[in-house]
Amino acid sequence: MKGRFLILAIFVFTLNVDAQKPKQQEGEQKSTSSSRSSDPLLKHLKAAENYQISGNLTGALIENRAVLTIALQRFGNTAIEEGKYAKAAQVLTELLKYDDSAANRTNLAIAYLRQKLFKKAIAEAQAAVLIDPNHVGSRYILSNIYYTSEDYEAALPELEYVYSKAPDFEIARALGLSYLKLKKIELARKHFREMQAVAKKPSANLHYLLAKLYERTNYPADAERELKRALEINPNLRKLNFYLGYLLLQNGGSQRLSEAGAAFERELALEPNDFFSLFFGGVVASSENDHQKAISLLSRAIKINPNSGEAHLFLGQSQIEMNDLDNAEKNLRIAVRLEANGGKNTQARRTHFMLGRLLLKTGRKEEARKELKIAGQLQQKSLNSSRSEIERILGQVAEKSELDLDDEEGIGYNPEVKLFPKRAAQLKRVKNFLVNVIAQGYNNLGVIATQNNMLGEAVDNFAAAYEWKPEFPNLSRNLGIVSFRASEFEKAIDPMESHLKKNPKDLLIRKMLGSSYYFTKNYAKSVAVLKPINTEVTNDPELAYFYCISLIQLKRNKDAAIILDALAKSAQQNPGALNYAAQGFMILSDYERAVKEFGRVLALSPETAKANYFIGQSLMRLNRLAEAEEAFSRELEINPADPLSKYHLALTLIERKIETDRAVKTLEEAVDLKYDYADALYQLGKISLEKGENQKAIERLERAVSADAGKDYIHYQLSIAYRKASRKADADRELKLYQKLKSEKRKSDNPLPMGGSEN
Repeated sequence: MKGRFLILAIFVFTLNVDAQKPKQQEGEQKSTSSSRSSDPLLKHLKAAENYQISGNLTGALIENRAVLTIALQRFGNTAIEEGKYAKAAQVLTELLKYDDSAANRTNLAIAYLRQKLFKKAIAEAQAAVLIDPNHVGSRYILSNIYYTSEDYEAALPELEYVYSKAPDFEIARALGLSYLKLKKIELARKHFREMQAVAKKPSANLHYLLAKLYERTNYPADAERELKRALEINPNLRKLNFYLGYLLLQNGGSQRLSEAGAAFERELALEPNDFFSLFFGGVVASSENDHQKAISLLSRAIKINPNSGEAHLFLGQSQIEMNDLDNAEKNLRIAVRLEANGGKNTQARRTHFMLGRLLLKTGRKEEARKELKIAGQLQQKSLNSSRSEIERILGQVAEKSELDLDDEEGIGYNPEVKLFPKRAAQLKRVKNFLVNVIAQGYNNLGVIATQNNMLGEAVDNFAAAYEWKPEFPNLSRNLGIVSFRASEFEKAIDPMESHLKKNPKDLLIRKMLGSSYYFTKNYAKSVAVLKPINTEVTNDPELAYFYCISLIQLKRNKDAAIILDALAKSAQQNPGALNYAAQGFMILSDYERAVKEFGRVLALSPETAKANYFIGQSLMRLNRLAEAEEAFSRELEINPADPLSKYHLALTLIERKIETDRAVKTLEEAVDLKYDYADALYQLGKISLEKGENQKAIERLERAVSADAGKDYIHYQLSIAYRKASRKADADRELKLYQKLKSEKRKSDNPLPMGGSEN
């Protein structure tokens, strides 16, 4: 049985949800100026505002963090009061970024406990103790968890500490039971004497409780002493005599049956219709062979509780002894029926046995044999002696009485919280106010981080504000812009979408949102967002490029060509804009136009990076390999360390089957610049294979596979090299990989932006 939990009467720390109410809430009385000025949250809000207005970012940062600390703490504690423990845990975890204190860790532990997340609760309480070993609340939480999980060894030091610092009755009771569970009987007795001293005057209820604790932990003599002391103080206290009688019946043996019976009689004098005293009094009378008395008491018990199979069993037993066989059979059969209807069947063997004997006595041998067979089968399932069987039957009845401690669920239980309507409305107003404060605090931190050019931190703070209140003024715009600037395009989309719905004329947000969709490869939405400004899109060459690529991905090449043509014509004196148009023509496979426009770019700006490279790419697709070689060479004059240009220059030589040594040297230089350049290694391996340098070919092709195992043609070439080296198993493996990749490959006619993968 679980230990009774410690009532959570303390420790939702610094819970002050009433300290601040919305200042302008319709229908609500305004708080006095003195109470407003005394609230630390309002003080920090005012200070943060003043610092922000004056441009003192350091002061504003400190004050806004203080605002968040108080507001998050209050919101988390409010959520606990409302019974919204998952939300409380989320908010209190958020709070730890600003105030990792023992009190806040303890409140978080409480939120986890209420959700039965015991491991998390223990971890937070232990963390609180590390922060402050003298923090009573965290030690209390630990004692509670250990105690309710019956880990008394772990609970004991925590209970002792809490009791020494914040003694109360529930802690005292739990500490005493822990001593008893750990067999520290002298410490328990000493502790209970101290409890009696604290009570100042004799208390029958206290002695009754101590008796229960002693009996529960198998100290019957101590339990009897406490019960008798309770009876001396108040002989008329209900249940005391019954409990004493039951204790004597269970532990006193046959020599104390009369004492037990007398105790039950005293209880019946106080409570004539107490089922349990009637039942156990009847059991005692039956044991003393006073069957007439037993029948009287048990009959009265059955009138009170006709569904007690145990009472029918013992009544039938006494009726057999009095030779009242008809009534005995009737009661035994009722007991059998009640057992079959969902009882614990503790008395089943005995019931069938008694019924079998009765049937034999009345000459019904076949029925008797059947009942005795059932009793025998039940006997085989249990090795209990007759005495222990009776004890179990009595124990089953006692479970239904009030003998046991009034156990309650631990604080890990997630109870249904029922707030008075007035309090619920009050908490709702408080939470609405706090949501505004928290969103404002995070928004302000985002602004400060942006001004300090700390974009990552700014995104995090604006995103946190957005989680709390998406509709906070200008927040969706701030979050979208800063996320875009930080290249966190996925994060930028949702707030910018929200903002654009309400502000469709915000051109900057429309451009950023369209670009964000492009970067996240949602080309359809990119086109949809940019379509309303497609006549103006050529004014922004980069945006025009994004728009055209998106159109091409949607197979709207004609629409893309119109925009690219307009962009190119308007940008003949603007090399940057023209460069975008030229790349667009290349993606459209209009290589002649691409070469022309890249040439114009170089005429305006000869050092433009990649322009010669793109010319070379376009010329290769036009099969003008000699001109392509010249273009790649010009690119390498501008950027000698460009592995892409080196690779493609070598490719122009390989395709024309000229200057093999120069091609090899150039490919090796490309690999030196980029050690995992798979295609360059592939070409080197292929050349080595053609030269008969099989081992060198294998080494290079294996490196190529390691660099990019998804290229089917590398596996094919490696299988040839292995086969030439008589490595059949390796060759077969690579050939299978080639065939698998080839079958999985889906040809795509969707062009990609140029200048991407080195391979």
